[in-house]
Amino acid sequence: MKENTFLKRSKILEDNQDYLIDSVKTISQVFIEAINKGGKLIFAGNGGSAAEAQHMSAEYVGTLVTSNKRNPIPSIALSVDTSFITAWSNDHGYEDIFRRQLQALANKNDCFISYSTSGESTNILNAIEYANSTDIKTISFTGMRESSVSKNSFFTFKAPSAETAVIQELHTIVGHEICSIIDKEFS
Repeated sequence: MKENTFLKRSKILEDNQDYLIDSVKTISQVFIEAINKGGKLIFAGNGGSAAEAQHMSAEYVGTLVTSNKRNPIPSIALSVDTSFITAWSNDHGYEDIFRRQLQALANKNDCFISYSTSGESTNILNAIEYANSTDIKTISFTGMRESSVSKNSFFTFKAPSAETAVIQELHTIVGHEICSIIDKEFS
């Protein structure tokens, strides 16, 4: 009989509970520090990870829980500017679309949050390198293996799976937990 997918995912959460809790605490502290210093959260990703970046950015500008009346938190997803992305990539290639936007939009107290299930996306890595060179904190969400992105980020949440769908689902769970902490902190 084929293994139940839901039970498999539940076991991943159970087996990695301490790591998940520690990751949520660490990332939340970085976000709180950035927000308290007047910084913004800048998200990026490709494909499904772009959708996750947009989703998480929206939770900060809005709020995770509709009854929470906290002020909006400055946040943006770099994948939403299709005019810039298509123009820049047509003229200069796709490798620096996020770096270029960071150059235009990011400040020292901001936090750059990237999503890359493989951890090897060149445009994400180039943006992380730029952020690091300008003292912008970098938080990354990847899969479980050591990667170029994880090696170069201030902190990386490595979803404990090698399956893209599971990695993305874990990114959402952890992202919502972080946002819940931020909602309470700034209510």
